[in-house]
Amino acid sequence: MGSALAKELRAPTQKTCLGWMAQRIMSMGNGSDSIDAVSQIDSAIEKPVVVEIGPGAGYSLREIFKKLSPSRVYGIEISDAFRDQIAADKEFGASIEGGVLSLHGGDAKDLNFIPDSSVDIVFAFNVIYFLNPLSIYLKELNRILKPGGSVNFGVKTVAKAMDQSVYINTDWGACLDEIKSAGFVEVEAKEERLEGPLAYTALVGKKPN
Repeated sequence: MGSALAKELRAPTQKTCLGWMAQRIMSMGNGSDSIDAVSQIDSAIEKPVVVEIGPGAGYSLREIFKKLSPSRVYGIEISDAFRDQIAADKEFGASIEGGVLSLHGGDAKDLNFIPDSSVDIVFAFNVIYFLNPLSIYLKELNRILKPGGSVNFGVKTVAKAMDQSVYINTDWGACLDEIKSAGFVEVEAKEERLEGPLAYTALVGKKPN
């Protein structure tokens, strides 16, 4: 796939044909893949603090509120189009007004507004491909996570066929090695879930206690 569309799939722009196309592609299946990925997060923590990197149209973000009943959620979304879409949603708007949800632009390699060791769960679906260099992002995620906190990445095989100048991280074994090198433990690729274009694999790890 062309690099122009690949870049839009990373961060859809507003009021452009390619941006509209990217948003339609990312909404295929009404987010049932990312919703399923949230349902598989292993956490017994009551009212966790959650960071979602790349919430997009908000499908998985809605499931985070439903399944995890978080006390605080940071949504890190570089696309203005998606941030505006989430902010305009009545349910999310109420969470924003109540101080439970906050939306942030910028790059997840610098989350200086999140205190050290304050987050229980980091979730990122169809995002790890774009994190370059991955080691810098993982270092920052390690910083914000509490001991025992987890990183949960959802990845899809279709990413391997995309423009590799944009989709940088599509070797899952190399990604797991990077997660381990960043100091995480219990690092593994879970069994693939769902079928067809919705099929995905979870790459997970925990910050040591």
